[in-house]
Amino acid sequence: FKDLFGISDLFATSSLFKWITNAYGRKIAEIDKVVDMFKNHISGVLNALTQRLSNAMAERLNGKIQELKTVGRGYRTFANFRSAILFFNGGLDLYPH
Repeated sequence: FKDLFGISDLFATSSLFKWITNAYGRKIAEIDKVVDMFKNHISGVLNALTQRLSNAMAERLNGKIQELKTVGRGYRTFANFRSAILFFNGGLDLYPH
């Protein structure tokens, strides 16, 4: 299955449908559930296989913001919270040159 990542659209489509056929042939209920989910989201799966894009950067930023909320134990105003987000995640170089 890992061979499907980063390939052309046409090859990804044919390979995925071949994998789906083989997976259904195994007659394993758990695998059939996964295959059904893939079939329901076929365009997204094919897009993920061919584009190799990820939202990891956005998820990491969200995690940092959640960490700020926890460590800060509440901020008096949204402006203070926003300032903390920008201060810690803004990428500023605070050291003199």
